[in-house]
Amino acid sequence: MGILKPITQWATSPWGQSVPIHIAWFLIWVCGLAGLLFLIVHAIYIRYFAKAEEFAGDVSPTLAAALSPRIRRHSLTARLFHWIMAASMFTLLFTAFLPRLGVQFDWVTYHWIAGTVLTASVLFHVIHAPFWLDFWAIWPDREDVLDAWKRIQRFLGKPAPPPRRFAKYPRRSRADQR
Repeated sequence: MGILKPITQWATSPWGQSVPIHIAWFLIWVCGLAGLLFLIVHAIYIRYFAKAEEFAGDVSPTLAAALSPRIRRHSLTARLFHWIMAASMFTLLFTAFLPRLGVQFDWVTYHWIAGTVLTASVLFHVIHAPFWLDFWAIWPDREDVLDAWKRIQRFLGKPAPPPRRFAKYPRRSRADQR
């Protein structure tokens, strides 16, 4: 039957309602393959189709020469937060799915600890972001929307001036990176 299996399994709640209780496990592979396909297509686009001026921008040669080849993009706090959150998420995923795939181990303790660590890291970020970072920088302003529109137009091959902003980080042109 293969792909024709139902995507969800349903049950009847104590109140007589039909409720979804399970999603098909083959969707894990579908998501994994979709993610891999995205990475491959993106790499091909960047390597063969993206125009160098998309990366160079309107930076003056003097300013570009003054930029260090190694630009610090994130503080140690931000890097630690993201690594801790990633590690706890992967631990949660592995401890959730490996037992389902037949791998036998004491998963509940590890899953509980990873969930606690993830919760603590999110609470840290909720407190840290508004008081120590530029909280309002995460919201797009008018120029962000205009730059996004320019990027979409250029991606579709239509004439548009280069975007003015480069997200949070200064970039070097592809020629400088070689």
